[in-house]
Amino acid sequence: MLIKPPGPKIPWLAYAALYRDPLGYLTRVARKYGDIIHVGLTGRHDFLLNHPDYIRTVLLDQDGLRRSVHRPLQRLLGQSLLTTRGRIHRQQRALLQPVFQKQRIAALGEVMVQQTVRWSEKWREGATVDMEDEMTRLSMSITGKTLFDVDVESEASEVADALIKVLSATRFNNLLLASKKLAKLPLPANRRFQHAAKRLDQFIYQMIAERHAESSDRPDLLSVLVRTSKEKPRLMNDQKIRNQILTFFVAGHETVATALMWTWYLLAKDPGVTEKLHTEIDAVLGGKLPAVADLEGLPYDKMVLAESMRIYPPVWIIGRHAVRDVNINGWVIPKGSYIHVSQFLMHRDARYFPEPERFDPERWRPEAIAARPRFSYFPFGGGGLQCIGEGFAWTQAMLVIGTLASRWQMRLAPGPPIELEPQLTLGSKYGMPMKLERRHRPTS
Repeated sequence: MLIKPPGPKIPWLAYAALYRDPLGYLTRVARKYGDIIHVGLTGRHDFLLNHPDYIRTVLLDQDGLRRSVHRPLQRLLGQSLLTTRGRIHRQQRALLQPVFQKQRIAALGEVMVQQTVRWSEKWREGATVDMEDEMTRLSMSITGKTLFDVDVESEASEVADALIKVLSATRFNNLLLASKKLAKLPLPANRRFQHAAKRLDQFIYQMIAERHAESSDRPDLLSVLVRTSKEKPRLMNDQKIRNQILTFFVAGHETVATALMWTWYLLAKDPGVTEKLHTEIDAVLGGKLPAVADLEGLPYDKMVLAESMRIYPPVWIIGRHAVRDVNINGWVIPKGSYIHVSQFLMHRDARYFPEPERFDPERWRPEAIAARPRFSYFPFGGGGLQCIGEGFAWTQAMLVIGTLASRWQMRLAPGPPIELEPQLTLGSKYGMPMKLERRHRPTS
């Protein structure tokens, strides 16, 4: 009989508490039980790991552990880079990797900045906006133009609404209850999901058809996939293209939008950090728009973003499924178990980040980074399943911060208290109302 790690004594109460308040409950059990926690109920075994060494094993051990994909997400995305495992995943990653090479990302920087300027031209001095909504639609616009070479702004509102509806199915509470039987019931939530998914499909298949009709050698992701479908039809078809495109719309834009929203929130709460950021941006850019070549000279921009993703990691939990017994620090994780590692917990661990809830970009000076274990911070995962778009996300977010912070200052507006909402990414339950104040507008 295997000796199991410590954990809650009444499993069904644990799962009920997890359903009601995922982040609060995970935080409490981590404090109470330590670095490895077990919860088991009716044949299911879940393990939560809270130490960089254990997380390294989980993320780098590709033999005994497989990605655990939640059913609503798999139902939406089908077979794509975010949902596949093993050989199929490696094959898809190899196909898509060239699109995310450093040189190609750098070439897209000007487009990212242009889309940001175009979006912010709609803003007005003194207006109050929902920064969650603004960053979502801006990021969607950038994703559409850079990865697919399409202008989604004219349809951004409808497409964004559809995305929000399908993403609600990935809320952590819904994931816990998801089942094939429930998905088939004529429930209002299922009908909303199906209608939104159908609208997204119409939008994406229209893009695919238009690209098929062109004889284009453009380097964007959509063109690469369409050309592959013509050259290797057994490897790629319209359904598979749809899956990949929707994956990057859902996961690609959402991660960056969430990181930016929380960055503006944290900056609005800390005038000192904001002033240092403005000073750096003004000194380096001198009134011009940022370019990828400027990013090396904007280290504080990157430090602010890194610290924002520490406190509010867009992807806040990662799951794996044990396909054989796995040994982690002497504990045997039985085959069939589910293993979870949480960026939200690890990034707020006082052992590695003293005063963890304090917003302090100075934590990201090179010497401070070198003093911490590697997997005390992993906003984009790690190993063979590490986010393929990490470089793209860093570049986009830093350019957006540089562009907007040189022209605007965001201040918190009156509204409901900020309450975290764990969906596919770590959202804000009541949005993020912020008042726009124009800074001196440099000439570009």
